Order: sequence, then structure tokens, then C-alpha cells
Amino acid sequence: MEYNTPQPASDFVHPPLACLMVVLTGKIFPERTDHRCDNERYTGDGLPQAVNLLPPGVESQWRWRYTGDFTDSTHYQLSPALVSKVAEEAFDLDPARIQFPVRYYDQSSPEVIKTLAALRHELVTGGPGGRLCAESLANVLVVQLIRQMSNWQGSGGGIRGAGGRLPRHTLQAVEEYIHAHLDQNISLADLAGVAHLSEFHFARLFKQTTGLPPYQFVIHQRVERAKRLIAAGQLSLVQIAIEVGFSDQSQLNRHFKRVVGVTPKRFN
Repeated sequence: MEYNTPQPASDFVHPPLACLMVVLTGKIFPERTDHRCDNERYTGDGLPQAVNLLPPGVESQWRWRYTGDFTDSTHYQLSPALVSKVAEEAFDLDPARIQFPVRYYDQSSPEVIKTLAALRHELVTGGPGGRLCAESLANVLVVQLIRQMSNWQGSGGGIRGAGGRLPRHTLQAVEEYIHAHLDQNISLADLAGVAHLSEFHFARLFKQTTGLPPYQFVIHQRVERAKRLIAAGQLSLVQIAIEVGFSDQSQLNRHFKRVVGVTPKRFN
């Protein structure tokens, strides 16, 4: 994923990629665009908060002009391995059957746009969910793309094995792992490995069991530990932030207030 800061008029050729490329336009959008990819052409004004989708293995040509402010965009490259894994695990599909047509300035899926924006927020702000949050959102994004922007027409778009919860002993093992590694950069693969599940199915079952996605659950546990350390009165807030896995005191303050309702200083 790469965030492109506001750019002036441009004219370039993008070489074929091995991955599925998704481009989310920002609030400022280009005028007088001319895009070509795999015999698909778009000529006209661009649109804000819209999706451009480019399948693997095709060259694309991009040209735009803008008479006002610069335009910005975020580029996402989704590996074939990730797309294949989600196709198999979530939909029990042969990945070779999944094809993504070229799309330009598509606003038909608010869900896809919302997930792309959340990933962009993680990239720009460097949130405390970090790697765990990004991995969870990437799985959600691929599910949405397969359902809404691919050639696959499933029966209702249902996810395989959508019901169920984590067994109590599995949830306990995952919680113990989180508590033991709370000050580290926990990944979705780490937690799924403890549960002996695929990342996709673990994330889904974990949310159905606890009511929270894994990265939000981790943030709540960090805040709970911070509350105990603040009450003990032996560490500064800067030290507590590092001890519980936040990158700095400002992240501790922001998420502590969101979860508890007051700042760490007022809680103390």
C-alpha cells in the first residue's frame, strides 16, 4: 500500500504487475482523464472517493489534467497468494475461477471504499493496531472485492461456514498469548497459529465469540493493563504506554479516552 500525496497533471504508463492493483481516489479528483487498460478505456472527469481496479498482468496508461488543486490517491497491491487464500477459505472457490475486470472511478460499493479508507488511515496514522489491523482489513477487503467486483456470481455471496464460535479452551489460549505478548507487535498469523486456524476463519470466529475484531480486542487489553499500571502509581505515562504496547503517550491517551471515557491523567 502506498499513499500518493497530491500530484499535479501527469502522463505515464504503468507496467504489468503480478498483483491485483486497487487505486482509491481522494477528495480532490482529476479532470480530463484518459485511462486505458486491457482494451478498456475511460475518458472524462475523474470522481472523488472512487475505485480503480486493474487485474494482474496488464499494462495501463494514465493521463490526467487538473485546472485547480492537485489530486491525491492511495494505491493497494493485493498479492495473488492473498486473493487465492481468501477465495479458498471463505468461498471454497478455485482461485483460477476468480477474475477481476478493469474498473474506472467505480463508486458502486460503499463497503469496499470504507475498507480502503480504513487501510489508508492505518498507513497514514500508524495506528496502534498496526500489522494486526492491516492484516484483518486486507482479508475483509478481498472478500468484498470477490463478492462485489469480480466475475463470480455466488449464491447470495455467502461465506462458507459463517456460523460458529471459538471453543472456550481455544479462546483462553489466544487470550493468554495476547497477555504474554501485549508489548509486542502481534500479528494475525500469530493468533491464528495459537488457535490452529487459518487467519480468515480465526478473525471471523474471534469476532463472533468476543464481539470485537482481534485488533480491537488487543487495544482493549492494552488499555486494561494501562489502568492497572496507572493505579499502581510506579511508572510514568510514557513508560506505561511502551509497557502496554502503544508507540507513545499520545496513542495511549487517544485510545484510553476512547475506551474508558477519560484521559489517563483524569483516571489517575
